[in-house]
Formats: sequence, structure tokens, C-alpha cells
Amino acid sequence: MENQLKDLAALTNYQNRQVILNYYQDEDLLYKRDGFYFVCIQLTNSALIFVKNDGISITIELKDYPQFSINTDFQNYYTLKNNQNVLEIYFP
Repeated sequence: MENQLKDLAALTNYQNRQVILNYYQDEDLLYKRDGFYFVCIQLTNSALIFVKNDGISITIELKDYPQFSINTDFQNYYTLKNNQNVLEIYFP
């Protein structure tokens, strides 16, 4: 079950941990998976930014995924969507 979110501010509470990013095309085809450790998450009006230990940032443009939800069946599991693509963000 998913609950819609108005924004992603809750993600900024996650710090000093691992994240898994699963990118799906046409909602079912996994075409990219990325997992890494990060120091903090920054949220701007246009982007979600994961800041890594080495200073490198991974940026997700929010215009690419205008719909946000949290999965209530799994803890620490978020979904960002547009009309065709899905980005799942999971904090193990």
C-alpha cells in the first residue's frame, strides 16, 4: 500500500547510512540500480541531493519525478514517479 506525500522533507532525517536507488522504465523494467553510503540528504525546491562521504553528490531532479509516495508495507521505502518511470528509494 502506498500513501501519497506532499513533499520529500522526511527524507532529510536519514543520515550516515546506506541507500538503494532502483530505476524502472515503464514501471516494470529495472534498468539501473545504485547503492551507496551517504552523509546527509539535502532537499531544494528542484532536487533531492545525496551527499556522499567523499564529497560527491548524487542529484535527483524532482521535475523528473513529480509524484511522491511512501510504501506502508515496507519500512523506509519511498517511490517517486512520473507518467512512465519509477524511482524507488530504499534505506536498508
